[in-house]
Amino acid sequence: MKKLIPIILLLVISIITKAQISFCEDFESYNAGDRIAQTSPQWNSWDELFTAPAPLPPFIDDVAVSSQQNSTPGGSNSLYFQNNSVAGPEDVLLIFDTTSNITQQTLQILSTPYAIGNFTYSKKMWVRSNSNGAYFNFQAENTPGITWALEVDFNPNLASPMDPGTVEMSNTTGGTMFTTSFPTNTWFEIKFEIDLTANVWEVFIDNQSQGSFTNTINQIASMDLYTRATGSVADEFYVDDICWQYTPYMPLTYNMTATDINTPAILGLVNAPFDIEGTVFNLGMNNITSMDVNYSINGGPTVTAPLTGLNISSLNSYTFTHPTQWNPPSSGTYDIKIWASNFNNGNADMDTTNDMYTKTVEVWNDIVQRVPLFETFTSSTCGPCAGANVTAEAVFGANVGSLTSIKYQVDFPGFGDPYYTDEVGQRQSYYAINSVPRMEIDGGWDQNGGLITQQVVDDFTIIPSRLNLSASYQITGQTLDIDVTIDPVENLNSNNLVVHMAIYEKTTYNNVGTNGETQFEHVVKKMVPTTNGTPIGSLAVGQQQTLQESYTFQGSYRLPALSPTSTPIDHSIEHSVEDFANLKVAVWVQDVVTKEIHQSTDAVVGSITPPSWNCNNNACEDPGDGSGTYNTLTDCEDYCLQSSINNIKQKITVYPNPAKEYIFVEGEYNFIEVYDVLGERVLKTAEKGKIETNNIPNGVYFVKVFSKTTQTVKIVINKEN
Repeated sequence: MKKLIPIILLLVISIITKAQISFCEDFESYNAGDRIAQTSPQWNSWDELFTAPAPLPPFIDDVAVSSQQNSTPGGSNSLYFQNNSVAGPEDVLLIFDTTSNITQQTLQILSTPYAIGNFTYSKKMWVRSNSNGAYFNFQAENTPGITWALEVDFNPNLASPMDPGTVEMSNTTGGTMFTTSFPTNTWFEIKFEIDLTANVWEVFIDNQSQGSFTNTINQIASMDLYTRATGSVADEFYVDDICWQYTPYMPLTYNMTATDINTPAILGLVNAPFDIEGTVFNLGMNNITSMDVNYSINGGPTVTAPLTGLNISSLNSYTFTHPTQWNPPSSGTYDIKIWASNFNNGNADMDTTNDMYTKTVEVWNDIVQRVPLFETFTSSTCGPCAGANVTAEAVFGANVGSLTSIKYQVDFPGFGDPYYTDEVGQRQSYYAINSVPRMEIDGGWDQNGGLITQQVVDDFTIIPSRLNLSASYQITGQTLDIDVTIDPVENLNSNNLVVHMAIYEKTTYNNVGTNGETQFEHVVKKMVPTTNGTPIGSLAVGQQQTLQESYTFQGSYRLPALSPTSTPIDHSIEHSVEDFANLKVAVWVQDVVTKEIHQSTDAVVGSITPPSWNCNNNACEDPGDGSGTYNTLTDCEDYCLQSSINNIKQKITVYPNPAKEYIFVEGEYNFIEVYDVLGERVLKTAEKGKIETNNIPNGVYFVKVFSKTTQTVKIVINKEN
């Protein structure tokens, strides 16, 4: 470590002494058809620098200047990377050094890589919408091929070519670092403004900032342009007006910048108060032994605390926890701002433009542990899928209970997987899946399934959820009954929410194809009720929702053949379930517009609460806990109807009994009939209340009262008493 300090100081001194350098290329000085690495003293081909012995031009991977497209009015030329239906062979490098005619021998004496200072890179691009897209990378070392500082993938939206494509940026440390969008079939500019000293990489599309990120490989030496391919579809794009500029680091005596707030972006009010944790970076020349750290909330009063006993050397960072915790008064959105001041007992920051760092956080009433959903698109006829599934299953096996995993067996390449269904195709179209292996995580992470790592799992499980989700299921023969409970702890104001239920088979064996796999995990068999899911509307705190679904697999098992004439399983008459006892159910809540999945769960085997009913106020209601008096709705309705009739009967009163000259009837009715014991009608009247019996002999009679229902009362007429 003692030798490291002089080396760093020498590096700083050497950089300080260098002037700003820059380079621009518009390709106008070349003729159409000229090979750029062969013609230009600033460009090299990958083959030129790595083939031994060094080849003579023309180089097999060189790129031609083209006059077909140009980004500048009045201009003529650009570089054209054509679709060769395979990866490459075009592969050219622009090394960020002004040395001309760089060779294998001169690579090691260049001034690159740049590790501190400011670096700006820009170029115009035109990407064909129906191609594989475009690609370039930044190399981190003078000798290319060692470390990729940043890979930039331009992927058109093949499912909807008129919509913008997606730019994904990553490096050799793994995982997507930054994502944005770009237009196709038109010229656009992509630009990077990189503060290497503070490690802030900001991205611009057509001069509009797309945001910034911290790069785990924070140095840059060259840029590489290369054509990728997926199957028989390759990249196709043009580049023009490439410019770069490097400005050396010029340190001030005191210059501290805040670079990060480590307080989580989502907090639960029940866990308040919260620590304000931040990181600052010393851009100045002097070591910092003391300073004040400050924060404010929503532009409010400054909360200041002195820190002493420090030793923050130049070009080093320091992470602090402010001694005064923050106690938000309520849930809501807050802007937290941090900065440092008062260095070494009274010295001010000499560059106030970079002092502060702001982070927006959301405070919820409570937060729930997220269980992310991993949806894998794969096939037993896809060679790379075999290895990707092995990788993924190892990660899944190490995270049982922390995530939900399901797999869709698709109908390609070749004849595809025998267990492909139309519902899989619908889910495939929903995500615009055009290659396998492919994995969607919570509807957002969209990459090769073989790239899954523990870090990726951790990155998703650490994101809080707004709701608890639980589910159980029961298998009876070929029928599954599913019970789902959604319990929000925070409002989720979206009218696009649905609950998806996917019945999957834990392990299958019969769908062997051509890729060597003999066992397949979590294969989706049916989505319940359909791939549309069940709409649930917005969610409000304290308003629990429950869903019950039942699905019966029809007919008998069929294994579709790997054949061009084979048809997918028709769920109305057949199924592809190998073992019904091996079925499980995955459940998730998804916004169908944004595709974001807010929570998922693996349903547990349990007893489903049977429906039951009580008759309340002449209406049948299910209490939801199985405690109802009647097991069927029909039984309940029959009782309620009779009860209603009895209530009506109780409103009709016939008296006295025995009667003499009059019968009195109280209640609402239409008319009355009186019958003797032989069934002969002796009286019919619509009179109300008092009815004379003058013409009715003594004896036993039946008074029939007609209203909404019919009520009969036995009565005795005896005029002699």
